[in-house]
Amino acid sequence: MPSLAIVRQVNAAFRPEYIPVAVFVGGTSGIGQAMAEAFGRYTEGKSDIIIVGRNRTAAESILSSLPRPSDGSYRRDFVQCDATRMKNVQVATSDILGRFPKINFLIVTAGIVSLKGRDETEEGLDTKLALHYYARWKFISDLLPSLANASKAGEDGKVYSVLSAGKGGAINLDDLGLKTTFSPPNAALQAPTYNDLMMEAFHDCHPELTFTHGYPGGVRTSVLQNSDSKTSQYLKPYCKHTVTTSNYLSGGRGRIYVARSL
Repeated sequence: MPSLAIVRQVNAAFRPEYIPVAVFVGGTSGIGQAMAEAFGRYTEGKSDIIIVGRNRTAAESILSSLPRPSDGSYRRDFVQCDATRMKNVQVATSDILGRFPKINFLIVTAGIVSLKGRDETEEGLDTKLALHYYARWKFISDLLPSLANASKAGEDGKVYSVLSAGKGGAINLDDLGLKTTFSPPNAALQAPTYNDLMMEAFHDCHPELTFTHGYPGGVRTSVLQNSDSKTSQYLKPYCKHTVTTSNYLSGGRGRIYVARSL
């Protein structure tokens, strides 16, 4: 990864000849928010930005803070979605496809920290795996037509999943959904590997598009604050001073660089 100064320089030079459309899944807080804000700044507001998440108030505050150029009409849209349920993702992607026949950048950052046992939804999926893998797969798969349209027009068509690239463990082919072998460590090790394999498979099927799985390292966001785990709450002060390596703003700038450059 280049220095932050180089990242800023390259980001500032981003001047596409088209109006870029960027979708930020999990963009209402943390690194997703920082990426949406950085994208808005580096395009000087000359872009269509869609935030997908649960918190409408947070999304509207972020969108209203973005630059709004006077030389054109640029979209600032919010799509409400609890991505732990695939039925909700289906509704959200159908909505997005209807509004945006072309998407240049799809950024997926939604995540949670939970140290409790398997928390199964009515759809039969563990909540953590649903958010860290299944929803990501569905957002990408469902929005492929709009990404492909951008590529066909000679524009960027890029997908970026932010989790833990290269940090996963061996998968259990006999229990891919972790229905019988679930534990917090197992879930934490399986999801990154699933994301690695997912992005490779999408690229094999759609080589005209770019698919990247990224690992930003320790980034100081609200994920521990929002965790339902008492252990996570206990660790929060410790992580603030000893574990995290950058704030979410620096992480956002770096992730925008990666999402654009690959």
